[in-house]
Amino acid sequence: MDNTDTVHKQLELNALIEFAQLISSKLDLKYILNNILLSNMGKMLISKGMILLKSDDNNENIYSIAAAKGIDQKYLNTDLSVIFPKYSVFNLEDMEDQNDFIKNCGFQYFFKIYFQNKYLGILCFGKKFNNLDLNKNEIIYIETMLHISASAIENTIKFNEVNTLNLNLNNKIRQLKSLFELGKEFNSNFTNKDTIIKLLSYTLLGNFGIKDFIIFSRDKNDKFYLLKENKNIDLSQFSLNDVISDDNVKTDFKSTILIDKDSDIPFISYLYERGFELLIPTIIKNKIENLICLGKKLNRTAYSATDIEFLESIINLSLISIQNSNLFQEYVDKLKIENELKIAREIQLAMLPSKIPEVNGYDITGMNLPALQVGGDYYDVIKLTETKTALIIADVSGKGTPASLLMANIQSAVHSYLKLYEEGSFSLVKVTEKINELIYENTASDKFITFFWGILDSENNTFEYINAGHNPPVLLKKDKLIMLNEGGFMIGIIDVGINYEVGKVEIDKDDVIVFYTDGVTEANDSEGMEFGEKRLYDIIIKYKNNSSVMILEEIKHSIKDFTKDTAQYDDITMIVLKKN
Repeated sequence: MDNTDTVHKQLELNALIEFAQLISSKLDLKYILNNILLSNMGKMLISKGMILLKSDDNNENIYSIAAAKGIDQKYLNTDLSVIFPKYSVFNLEDMEDQNDFIKNCGFQYFFKIYFQNKYLGILCFGKKFNNLDLNKNEIIYIETMLHISASAIENTIKFNEVNTLNLNLNNKIRQLKSLFELGKEFNSNFTNKDTIIKLLSYTLLGNFGIKDFIIFSRDKNDKFYLLKENKNIDLSQFSLNDVISDDNVKTDFKSTILIDKDSDIPFISYLYERGFELLIPTIIKNKIENLICLGKKLNRTAYSATDIEFLESIINLSLISIQNSNLFQEYVDKLKIENELKIAREIQLAMLPSKIPEVNGYDITGMNLPALQVGGDYYDVIKLTETKTALIIADVSGKGTPASLLMANIQSAVHSYLKLYEEGSFSLVKVTEKINELIYENTASDKFITFFWGILDSENNTFEYINAGHNPPVLLKKDKLIMLNEGGFMIGIIDVGINYEVGKVEIDKDDVIVFYTDGVTEANDSEGMEFGEKRLYDIIIKYKNNSSVMILEEIKHSIKDFTKDTAQYDDITMIVLKKN
């Protein structure tokens, strides 16, 4: 070997050492790859160069254009599908399936890049200026430089992967902190729905630059309404319940939707025209509960997968708070209604006899047990004179508050007319007709009252009564049951033309009369069977020798045992009268 070759070899060695030091000084993939290209292209007088790196571990033929010189830079970072020969160094002619892009760009020489046994990518060169082929020494020099570069390329790729993971991790931590802070804010304001929506608005604007958004929400009647409106759109042309139907959950709105102008759904096309880009549904038990439409970001960038993931978390968090707000408001409203019903119950109890007046020679007791807090049953025992006592029992159609209001009307009417009672001139028939007219004039056509009342004469031991469509009270005389059913039509149905008849019975020692509403006999067990008249009559007969209180308690306990594990359906009211 002459001195010229030795000097040349030494210069190449020095150049490689300097190159190794240069690319090892930075963990910058672009810097390393560009230096590989420039160093070799300058030394070999090559005008075009490109480095392809593997971009898909599952497909060995997919590469990314990581660096290029002498071709249009628009191709950088684009993917390329190429089938290269198995050789580590080859020419274009060695490729059986020549790629059009590589061929058109004029690449001629190819050098595979390996780190240990791992295939990283390939270096592509065009022809030399002098059109001569690369000689053996030049090929060895390029291969040596790639061997030196391979560790730097691999280390930089790994560094970038770790760096990307760290950035993603930091971003996730930042998002979690944001969600945690937002969660505290939402929870501290869960009683105010408007404040929650305002917080959501600030969050979307601050984190993503989203100014326009709409929220469609399902109410407790399964109807959709605009929870958060937007002046930019007019949805009068759409039926929200048809657009956001449960049938669409499995098809159109099963997940987050990037709004497309070519959508087959007119509603989505309309949203696109108005500048909305993203639809996020919240689905609970296969039912859409909310649908959120988001407008463009102020920076006009597209929504990334990370953006969507974070947005879904923020929106779900806020909507849970809104649902909690709705539930809290429902609880407050329910509490308010319960308090009002409690007051109504106290008022209603004041209309019922707090104490049964004592009647000489008679034992009388009564009770009222409403199905709800207030009811439509009414009973009363009113002493008119020393020897005359009125007994009243009535049942208003329906239950709850409406029935209780009508019950107040009948109580007021009865008390008003009984205040005018004068022995010898008081007519049960005429007063019953007057009460019927009064109730008819002051109630809806679908409301009526079954009404029974009578006057007990404790001196002569007689009971005169009118039964206006009520369950007939039962008189037990020794072992004989007598139904008190004389009277006429129930009150409140028609105003005039009803002819009421007065019934009269004599009451002897140990006789028992039980007055009751249909809540007694129509009480159901768990299988839907009714308590019935027979059970009631059997109890009266069995306990006829006991006091009125004992008879009433036995009836009440029997009903309770019969209807166990079943909610009370109707009001239960009774009066028990016994001749001592």
